[in-house]
Amino acid sequence: MASYPCAVFPEEIDPFVQSIRPYQIADIGSKGWIEQHEVLQKLCQQAFIEATTKQEEIVKERLILEGKIPLLIHEVYSVLIWRTEVLPRLLGLKDPDATFVLYSVIYHEANVCSLLETVMYHRTSCEALGSSALDLIDYCAQAIGRLIGLLANGYNDREDDPPPSDLLNESTSEEIIRMGRGIDFRIGIKCLGVVSYLVEGLELLPLSAATRLVRVHDFPCLIAEILHAKPWLRRNREGVFEKYRNASWMPAHGDAVLKVTETEAQTWFCLHRLLFNGELMRDYEINGYRHREIGKCVGLLNEQLLDQLPALIPLKQHLCTLQLTKENFPTGSTSTSLLLEELPEVREQLLQTARRMGWQQIVDKQRKIFIDLEDHNILEMAKRIGAAYNTDLLEKYTEHEENIRKQDETDQIGAKVCGNCGASASKKCSNCLQIFYCSR
Repeated sequence: MASYPCAVFPEEIDPFVQSIRPYQIADIGSKGWIEQHEVLQKLCQQAFIEATTKQEEIVKERLILEGKIPLLIHEVYSVLIWRTEVLPRLLGLKDPDATFVLYSVIYHEANVCSLLETVMYHRTSCEALGSSALDLIDYCAQAIGRLIGLLANGYNDREDDPPPSDLLNESTSEEIIRMGRGIDFRIGIKCLGVVSYLVEGLELLPLSAATRLVRVHDFPCLIAEILHAKPWLRRNREGVFEKYRNASWMPAHGDAVLKVTETEAQTWFCLHRLLFNGELMRDYEINGYRHREIGKCVGLLNEQLLDQLPALIPLKQHLCTLQLTKENFPTGSTSTSLLLEELPEVREQLLQTARRMGWQQIVDKQRKIFIDLEDHNILEMAKRIGAAYNTDLLEKYTEHEENIRKQDETDQIGAKVCGNCGASASKKCSNCLQIFYCSR
């Protein structure tokens, strides 16, 4: 039997999960919050290991059993509000003494979102959401909206990392803003997967979930916009195509550019489930704008895509029919069938608590944590955060997944490519015996 290292020992998982509790915005950065940040980071690593190595997913089971999944949604909202309301006020005071402390809070949102993406793969997690599913739908809609905004402003048209000369002249505030954009991109990509799982398990969610998906946030048009924006594809500064896989950009040479990524496939299947769900479409009016936006996806369903995802052939037929029979296409009623509708609560409760305390009081409280840190506090915080971000543990699995991915790409492309220029190659490097080149 294979033996895998673990981020959390089996006997620690239960107390770790049981210790998760909701923190208010004013408590972010406190000792208790930092301890929970460590716990959630380790649980996220452990959940990733369990999922990628096909072990029993104990972290997911304990989160469901202890009713902690709604608290994960509380966590991402608390940091999101902190980023929009508190962080600008803190940066307006003066340049912080240690940016990694601020960045650890920003990263906390992406970390918890990653944990949510891992556990929401299972339908039992959809059932465990309860009424907090509405908050999660709202959160994903905002995250995907921010992702579309980033792409519209050319985020993927430039390099992720500015030239060293620009970094040297970058102020602390500019650095934090740049890091925040990177986190927004990662969260947006993860939320595409979360939404796909929510739509797949829609019958397990509250009745109001369908209303929020199509009438409040118009997810069919939102997903169509993402499919056209293609956040998983870009060119680097050398002009080489790259694809976003496993939270990093990978070079794509030749036919590899046409290979569908996991996120791209999930997004297509999400649109398929939305448009083929009769309950959803009864409340969805196909007006001129929606007809135009969704119909544009027909052009993206090319032969190469359908060869890899043949289950989308009915979707292309459906969209072609929609274009040809616009006048006769049944449209939803403008009145909702729900007399009483549940509303999301997490964000409003967090905002109400923070407003009662006052934003200025929160800033004064957190100034000593994030801005005016003393040397011994910086050292202590660095040790704690460094222990939580133990990436050495995951290196083995990351390398293993990367080797499998490269082998799969070689098999599917049918030819080896040059590690320098991307052309067809037959000569293997005599040193590493892995990379191929087209010439000496």
